[in-house]
Amino acid sequence: MRPHQILTSGGLIVLSLWCLIWEGYTAPLNPEGSWLILKSVPIVLPLLGILRNDLRTHQYTVLIVFPYFIEGVVRSYAEIGTFRVMAIGEIILSLLLFFFLLNSVRIMRAQA
Repeated sequence: MRPHQILTSGGLIVLSLWCLIWEGYTAPLNPEGSWLILKSVPIVLPLLGILRNDLRTHQYTVLIVFPYFIEGVVRSYAEIGTFRVMAIGEIILSLLLFFFLLNSVRIMRAQA
């Protein structure tokens, strides 16, 4: 496995876990849980294509990351305390994943 694959797949997993922890334990809408926990599913779907080093999967995963960044920005302005820290963490993780994906696409295009 190449280093850019490790960084990209690790970024996908960490961002998904961050969303699970945020919506499941740190800031659930209901004490029993909420449907917002399902927002961690779309970021895990391209994981198999990333592990297979598929260029097209890397390209469309870049588009999947944008809503997570936007949500983090909006909630960092709207929330206070721990919730703001979680939102800033989502911003940082989504930006890191975005740059990992762009770097992977650049490397794969140079090899082709």
